[in-house]
Amino acid sequence: MKLLELRQKTKKISRIVSILLFFLIALFALYSSFMKFSNSKISEISQQITDSIKEKYGIDVKLENIRIRFSPLITNSEIHLKKGEISHSGEKFAEINDCAASGFGSILFSDTKKISLKCGNTVFYADNYRKILNFFNKIKSEEASGNKDAEKNGKTGKSFSFSTDAEVLFKGNSFKYEVESEISHESGRIFLQESEDEGIIEINFYPALKKALVRLDGMDLNRYREIIKNKTTLDIPEGSANAVIIANKENRTITFENDISIKNLSFFHPVIDSNPFTIPMFRFSGEIIANMDEKTVSIQDSEVSLGGIDAVFSGSYSKKSKEFSIETKSATLNKLETLIHDETFANYLFGGNLELFVAYSKKDEEEPLFSVSGNLVDPKQLSDRLDYLKGTFEYTFTNNDGTKRSIVVGESNPDFTPITLIPEHLIWAVVVSEDAGFFVHKGVDFQELDAAVKDNIKNHKMRGGSTITQQLAKNLFLNRDKTLLRKFREVLLAIELDATLSKERLLEIYLNIIEWAPGIFGISQAARYYFGKEPPELTPMESAYLASVIPGPSKYHYQFLTKNISENWYKNLVRILTIMNETGHLSAEECIRALGQTLVFREKEESLQNSNPETPNH
Repeated sequence: MKLLELRQKTKKISRIVSILLFFLIALFALYSSFMKFSNSKISEISQQITDSIKEKYGIDVKLENIRIRFSPLITNSEIHLKKGEISHSGEKFAEINDCAASGFGSILFSDTKKISLKCGNTVFYADNYRKILNFFNKIKSEEASGNKDAEKNGKTGKSFSFSTDAEVLFKGNSFKYEVESEISHESGRIFLQESEDEGIIEINFYPALKKALVRLDGMDLNRYREIIKNKTTLDIPEGSANAVIIANKENRTITFENDISIKNLSFFHPVIDSNPFTIPMFRFSGEIIANMDEKTVSIQDSEVSLGGIDAVFSGSYSKKSKEFSIETKSATLNKLETLIHDETFANYLFGGNLELFVAYSKKDEEEPLFSVSGNLVDPKQLSDRLDYLKGTFEYTFTNNDGTKRSIVVGESNPDFTPITLIPEHLIWAVVVSEDAGFFVHKGVDFQELDAAVKDNIKNHKMRGGSTITQQLAKNLFLNRDKTLLRKFREVLLAIELDATLSKERLLEIYLNIIEWAPGIFGISQAARYYFGKEPPELTPMESAYLASVIPGPSKYHYQFLTKNISENWYKNLVRILTIMNETGHLSAEECIRALGQTLVFREKEESLQNSNPETPNH
């Protein structure tokens, strides 16, 4: 009896198992058929979509190996894509690889309609960014009305998220980021991380509010070195940028509220300096307003800080005009020195402040206008580092041929001429010719600097605007590089020299070390070389001539070689003598006598005619 019951139970179980196996096989067959149908349908639908995009926007979209992976929860099902490509006229915009899209079920079964796309890696071809922007602008304009309808109907709950490891190719450079983004009708967020533990770029935007926020945190500028160099010719090997930029759009005007700071900014440009230059901290804070209709950009009263030196910057740009102004907020001279510090400023300690205002403007085809004004407030030497210049010292310099030369500035040098033995008319001829405000300014003459800049713009040629003290600073301490920082160092050293030495001592050193003809240094050699005289014997006309050749001792040497003074050059000598008379440094009688004098050069020796030319003193 028990055996019979057991057999009957076994038969029942066997039937149940058979039925289950049948249903499983049938379900698998149905699933396989459905998958074939679904994937076939997906391929058909995707082809229709890509054909529509091609016809509507001229964009080629290629999708390879699309498959559906169903989940017991239909909302968790995914569409897989092996490879996708977006291009236009054979030029690629992007490539996506190994992607999985999920959330399509939420469109049917959930109030939160969120589609997510995750890709293994994506390549963006940013060289074609203009075409990409045109493409998106076209989509935006054509779908604007559709968005308005969606707002009216309350259908604003859709969102799209995208994450990938991205490579951006631009101008032959490759940039890699980890990308996360989420976009909805109300807002969007794009997050890019340069690499692990390095800089990030975050963009948040709010279409309804017409507002966007960009945040940079620890962005390594060296990664973008080649692009910056190609666009600006500025080489930036170092620098870490942090920024918060808020953009607001109203009609056709976009306002950018900026707070940008860069730590340890190192950059190189041959116009700025001959070596890479580092600023410990740069900061820009202020508004930039762009009008897209008028195509103008303007900046008003923005704050700029360079290594702790604060200034206010304003400017504007359009096709027809451009202008800017920058004004320092009483910068301390000690801080200015730390900004451009090198071995020349060893043991520098100085008191005082610099106030500076620079403005530039140009409209249409008119000549540009440029102005410079400034003021030195209480400059004071606080160290003894330049006290050696008060006594005898050795001045060493390098000739153009690379050879070293030394001049002893003091009584032990037979060619040294103390200031007491230099005729006053020679001193004033040099001052009138080179630096009219020498006895008044504090090493830098801002009025002369302003006039020099205006002349350079008007006549399209360079005039230095350097004071005698600046020329002396350049000769004593600096190389001959024509760079902005070399000029800036020259200004600071001139201020320091003026605060350390008397005007008479400054002139004494200057007249005894500058070049007056190729290979001829100091006033004693110059007087003998040109006129066969000692300095005290020089006449006012001879002094005026010597003063006139200081800007270019090689360039103007030809007059001595040819024994011929041109008419224009003679007018220059008359101008110098006349100014000396008008300023009370040459009597009317002495002036008339000088103007009637004929310059007589000494007979040159053959060896002197073949001297190697040297660089001008300026």
